[in-house]
Amino acid sequence: MLTNTLSHMEIKEFDVIVVYEDPLKKIGIKAMLNAPEEFKFNLYEDISNLEELRKSIVSLKPDFIIIDVNFNFDDTGIKLAHYTRLHSSRTKIIIMASTLDDTLTKQLKELDIKWIVYKAESVESITKCAGRAIQNKPYISKRFRETWLEEKKDILFTSHDILLRRLSKTEIEILNQVALGKTNPEIANELYKSHRTISNHRLNICKKLDLKGNNALFKFTMKLSQINRQDV
Repeated sequence: MLTNTLSHMEIKEFDVIVVYEDPLKKIGIKAMLNAPEEFKFNLYEDISNLEELRKSIVSLKPDFIIIDVNFNFDDTGIKLAHYTRLHSSRTKIIIMASTLDDTLTKQLKELDIKWIVYKAESVESITKCAGRAIQNKPYISKRFRETWLEEKKDILFTSHDILLRRLSKTEIEILNQVALGKTNPEIANELYKSHRTISNHRLNICKKLDLKGNNALFKFTMKLSQINRQDV
């Protein structure tokens, strides 16, 4: 638990800007962020318009910015996330959304946003999300996880059905992550599994495919990717 993780650490302070139009929910978010004793959030007062928000992001460079993706009932929220990424790279962006369609998912992944909260959830989720962000661990609300993790197109497999029959769905997901050059910790964060679980899966994949040697799995994905490109 976060409390155990931080109980022996000095209380740290984090600067936060909340970009949310619903006044009641905004009050709830602020109250919840002020509740924990393990760390302190310094919440900046209401910023009235987009131009003021931009100026504040540049001047304050907050630790966190919590953005309602439908702020102003248009794409202002995602534009503000882009602006934050460009002008304050240290700021961790937490997105609140009602839905997560393909377009929004693509935009958020391009921005490398790792913290997404379903708006209809209790504001307590914001605190949980912030705690994960403090530890630099991703947090995606359960409502969105299936959409977020879904592979739109496998990198590796096109006509190699025999491999699909040998491997489980999870093993195929891991193999695709290996093909992207990701490390075990990165894959663990991406798939919400432990480092040890990913290591065990990789060993099982190698056994099923009869692969041996250093970096055998990565070399295999590269070879298979070359075959697939020739097949296209």
